[in-house]
Amino acid sequence: MSSAIKFGTDGWRSIIADDFTFGNVSLVTEAICEYLIDESLDRKGIFIGYDNRFLSEEFAGLSARVLSETGIKVFLAKESVPTPVSAFMVKKMGLDGALMFTASHNPPKYNGIKFIPDYGGPAGQDVTEKIEKKLALLLSGKRFEHGRRQAKVDLVSDFVSYIDRLMDIVDKSLIKKASPKVGLDTMFGAGSKIMPHILVHRLGLDATVLNDWRDPLFGGRLPDPSKENLEKLLEIIDKQNLDLGMALDGDADRFGVIDGKGVFINPNNVISLILNYLTETGRYSPQDIIVRTLATTHLIDEICKEHNLGIEETPVGFKHIGKAMAKGNVLIGGEESGGLSIKGHIPEKDGLLANLMLLEIQSYLKLKNKGPYLSDYLNEIYDRYGTFYNLRMDLEVEEDKKNRILGFFAGLGAKEVEGNKVKETIEIDGVKLLFEKHKGWLLARPSGTEPLIRCYIETTDKPFFDSLKKFVEKNIKNLLK
Repeated sequence: MSSAIKFGTDGWRSIIADDFTFGNVSLVTEAICEYLIDESLDRKGIFIGYDNRFLSEEFAGLSARVLSETGIKVFLAKESVPTPVSAFMVKKMGLDGALMFTASHNPPKYNGIKFIPDYGGPAGQDVTEKIEKKLALLLSGKRFEHGRRQAKVDLVSDFVSYIDRLMDIVDKSLIKKASPKVGLDTMFGAGSKIMPHILVHRLGLDATVLNDWRDPLFGGRLPDPSKENLEKLLEIIDKQNLDLGMALDGDADRFGVIDGKGVFINPNNVISLILNYLTETGRYSPQDIIVRTLATTHLIDEICKEHNLGIEETPVGFKHIGKAMAKGNVLIGGEESGGLSIKGHIPEKDGLLANLMLLEIQSYLKLKNKGPYLSDYLNEIYDRYGTFYNLRMDLEVEEDKKNRILGFFAGLGAKEVEGNKVKETIEIDGVKLLFEKHKGWLLARPSGTEPLIRCYIETTDKPFFDSLKKFVEKNIKNLLK
């Protein structure tokens, strides 16, 4: 089974006791050790964090022993922490990197390892390929001997500096003044302690908190803050007349939000909301750019045009956004799957920061307009730039049929689809078609972590949106026969 170990779009994930075993975790950690030594990144130390999944702390402890026995100093979290905390500690402590044990929003039977390099963001393909080469040597029987003295493992329990950073980014005085009524679902994940602490002790809010204890089965649902998994949060928003409901995924790097009207705001619209708010309140400079993935809404582009902000489009995966953010000058980096960070923070997605920014916007709206909610603010943005209808379809596809589907979409270049001509084809990650009318586009790409083809569509015209959705569903169904 060890030969199946591959780093996907965000680390290595696999099923516990199948591929994700103590033996394989030891091998992967050793491969990371050899990469660090080769790159002379073995002198400042490595932080190790872990989430609330089954055996996460034991896997982290094993990894700490392997690293220390190779002579690399280890700073091991004393308790579960969010992925963005692990990334932040790399930068704060000036370390060579971090390991984070998590499978993010995957089902409970999964666990995984994320390697975070010294810049505090997801490892790029250039890094993971080097680690995989070291792993291949280990699997072939190669053993590395260094004769180095065993290094120390320090336990770390103080993460106040991370909270301080978040408080520096958001307008805490505005939030305190508005004192919005909020609900929070931490989904039994790694944000279960730190996010409630921020809301209650740093912001002085009377927050209703759900699922803030460890349950490795995540209450029998995916630790994914999607609309269908937030029914209980929606219920308390209605019963308690709350202004805002927020949620975090299993390792707290992704966010979910429901406003006081009970409207779920999808990640595409959250990114647009925050971008519009930052520009409206003058919190940007003319040199700033916005970085988004191919699959993320073009409403962002319209806001950027209005404010003469540059925009960069990357392949799917926050590692590409993080690489751009590490260079500086990026006001917002965002992806439609729920990843976001902003200037002045780490080049890693942070669900806590996203939620706090939404909390600030809700506070701003409450004080300025005496009551409008996030969906009202979104409608104001739509009135200005147009309504952007978007959808992601996850379609189960056997591996040997993925290329057939991608080839079909690539063959649509310069043709008409449902009466709208294709004006451009982009193939940096799957196949993206840009249409001449209605600011429409379609993206088909294979998932990097699951046996799926993901299809994304967006347009400002509802009839074209509906017909494009039917077109995609019909043709993929035919191609799978």
